[in-house]
Amino acid sequence: MARVEVFLFSFSLLELIGQSHGVTIVSSDRDVEVHEFETAVLPCEYILERDNNARLEWKKIKGKHVSFVYFNGSLMEKYRDRASMRGSSIVLNRVTRADMATYRCEVMAKKDTKVFTETAIKLVVLVPPAVPTCKVPSSATSGSAVELACKESEGSPPSQYTWYKDNSVLLEHPAKDSTFTNTSYTVNRKTGMLIFNPIRKSNSGSYFCEANNGIGQAQRCSVKFMQINDLNVGAIVIAVVTVALVLSLCGLGVYYAHRKGYLGKTKSSKENSTNHTTASPVTEDFKHTKSFVI
Repeated sequence: MARVEVFLFSFSLLELIGQSHGVTIVSSDRDVEVHEFETAVLPCEYILERDNNARLEWKKIKGKHVSFVYFNGSLMEKYRDRASMRGSSIVLNRVTRADMATYRCEVMAKKDTKVFTETAIKLVVLVPPAVPTCKVPSSATSGSAVELACKESEGSPPSQYTWYKDNSVLLEHPAKDSTFTNTSYTVNRKTGMLIFNPIRKSNSGSYFCEANNGIGQAQRCSVKFMQINDLNVGAIVIAVVTVALVLSLCGLGVYYAHRKGYLGKTKSSKENSTNHTTASPVTEDFKHTKSFVI
């Protein structure tokens, strides 16, 4: 069976060589997955039409940043202590999450009919999740909207989140389960958000969240208790009545003072004082005039 596979591969390779009209990459891997601190092989095998002095370059693309990995016949300095070339492929040792990126192999053969070709390989470094951080309010009032949050940022690929109440899983779509009576909440497994809208007193209990990305062990945050209290309608009514009585008494006090003339007397005294002050200069002027005539 192995001989048959080798024969078929050799036949396919010869067929590509016969059909090719220039430099051609024949390696087919596009995504490479490897656990953190292990070794990754980034393949780039190619065939040429006639140019035996092709130029090979490797570039690392992370977001908008592009940097060389292999250039002008040698690895860049930052890779020399943990990487090597296996033909035109790169062997990268002790990979970390910082190595996660797209790596592009570019081949240029100036004497071939087709002078340039390239292939891109996505390197995924598998990292188990860390213990997530959970935010659970200690108390809330029934009828309000309450959010519980769960998040961890170490795992690769990104974690999915599961919420538990009193050690029972909270379903992502509770309305689809006929046995589940409380459907006033929603769970987003990608973001880790648990939202009650509205929350009920029956939602009181112990909550924790679990993060899992299929790599290593799932991680849980510590258990936190949330108490839901009913809205105290009686206390609200008493408060409203008390405020209304205070406002009424203030109004009555102002009205009584006005009827007794306390507010009016003060005003009259001020008016008399003003009139007296303004009248004095007139008398003085009159006497002065009379004296002048005599």
